[in-house]
Amino acid sequence: MYFCFVGDSKSIWWLAGWFPSSLDTQAGNFVGRHARAFAEYQRGLEDGLLLTVFHFPVYRLGKDPKPVNGVDVPGVDICCRAVPQIPWRGGLWRLLNYWIYRWVGQRTLHAALHRQGVPSALHVHAGDKVARLIPGLYDAFRKQQRGAVPLWYTEHWAIFNEVVFDGFGKRGWVFQRDFLRLWEKVTIAAPVSLSAQRSMHAYLGGAKPFVLFRNVVDTKVFHLPEKKESDATEDVAELPFAFLHVSSLEPRKNVLGMLRAFAALKQKHPDWRMQFRIVGGNNELYLSQARTAALGLGLLHIFQPSVAFFGPRDASDVAFQMQHADVFVLFSEMENAPCVIAEAHCCGLPVIATNVAGIPEMIEENNGLLVAPGDEAALMLAMEEAYLQHARWHRSEIAQIAVEKYQPQAVAAVLDKSYRNLIDTCVA
Repeated sequence: MYFCFVGDSKSIWWLAGWFPSSLDTQAGNFVGRHARAFAEYQRGLEDGLLLTVFHFPVYRLGKDPKPVNGVDVPGVDICCRAVPQIPWRGGLWRLLNYWIYRWVGQRTLHAALHRQGVPSALHVHAGDKVARLIPGLYDAFRKQQRGAVPLWYTEHWAIFNEVVFDGFGKRGWVFQRDFLRLWEKVTIAAPVSLSAQRSMHAYLGGAKPFVLFRNVVDTKVFHLPEKKESDATEDVAELPFAFLHVSSLEPRKNVLGMLRAFAALKQKHPDWRMQFRIVGGNNELYLSQARTAALGLGLLHIFQPSVAFFGPRDASDVAFQMQHADVFVLFSEMENAPCVIAEAHCCGLPVIATNVAGIPEMIEENNGLLVAPGDEAALMLAMEEAYLQHARWHRSEIAQIAVEKYQPQAVAAVLDKSYRNLIDTCVA
């Protein structure tokens, strides 16, 4: 049985494990897009829900800049409290950092309770670190005779598997305990994919009611290219066939495997005019490794390089690249429900990606191809098929279907309805 208590303000609190701040403007940017979409949706309602986002970015004493400020989101009350962490390694220092985070987080939340009162609902986005705050927060709710505040939980982190190095089963018992305590309080799971829901159930135990809460795409930025397909000119036709990849270039993205598959395709069809464009790589080490691999594979020939590295780019530049590429490629070993696939589809761009986690829910024959993770031969054949049969994909249809799924209004409406079902009524 679920109980709900309606506060006069109908306020929603988000506890965001990841959220953009001055320390890292890209950290949790997908949560920021969710917040912006939800706030915009509420502005169109007479009884709009009030949203407060709490996040606690950590900084290393003596190494990272301070103060750390939150990134403003119009219509959202942002409560950002930077948490100092001791940079020294060792079990004792890790334990001390754990308690510092809990102390700062709990003081901040208790102060907000004193100012605002108990919220109508709570929503955790990315349980990393904020999961440890949930037991203390519900203790405070109970003292206010409001211990059954409904809790939504969205996990954006691909940790509920054993593929990635930091998978849930490989973490320490304290980390696992915090997530299990969070799961005990969850009223509604709000996964970004059905695969994420199944994984959370498998690792955390106990089925929970859920609502599918897709990632948001800024469709004002990510959309079909202005020039229609029928407007193609001879100059455009002379451009090389462009494969595109956008990511952090971290190891689980398997950028080196993509480059090897592309090199094999070039060797098989030396007369094909193709280019692989790679965008991203805030970490200079990952970017350097990818460049070195491309050089070793002969893809960076001084007179006619077939791989182009663009480095980190903002959203508008990424959208431009998607609008002017032919196929997007994502060869990750593990993902959740990648925002970048949704963004590519909103630009009408077909996607070749690995058959892992929530990706099969996003890709079918009319908008892309799936390959097994790590299978470079299969990736090469998929890239070959994309080159030869590219005309079968209709960019306008891909974009139309994707926009209906991922546009801010559609995603925010799902979340708003889910909140109100528990906030406004008592459901047995």
